[in-house]
Amino acid sequence: MSTFDETVTPSDDEIDQHVEAFWRESVFKARINHMPTYFGPTPLEVVRPPAWSWGETDQDADAFVDSLVAGRTTGFAVPADAYGEEEPAPEIGEMGIVLDSRMEPRALVVTTEVLTLSSGELDRESTVVEGGDLSPDTVMLLQRMRLLYSV
Repeated sequence: MSTFDETVTPSDDEIDQHVEAFWRESVFKARINHMPTYFGPTPLEVVRPPAWSWGETDQDADAFVDSLVAGRTTGFAVPADAYGEEEPAPEIGEMGIVLDSRMEPRALVVTTEVLTLSSGELDRESTVVEGGDLSPDTVMLLQRMRLLYSV
């Protein structure tokens, strides 16, 4: 009898179902629509925000979402030149569903601030910074977030 370690990866459909269920719960728990009975659904609650994870590894993704949920991380910064036509810069008011390494939704966040700063100006206590050895003069785009709901 042979044994092997098989990592089970959820299918895209399973991920989508989990994200949709999390979104429906978030709309209610985060009070995205304060008066649904009176005004009906709002555009904000009808369009599900994108789901994403942060980092190069599973450990990065888990560490980021754990720190976000615990309130230690309030944003992340990437070199400004990472954004362009393929990847537009974030905008204030955009929401996102943050996934862990198992592609499970863990947090609903909203962008509260987008700043352009030098790497040397970043508060590294509350900001996750992408990029290895950055010059203090590297222009960074800082995206601050507020946690709306987490599980």
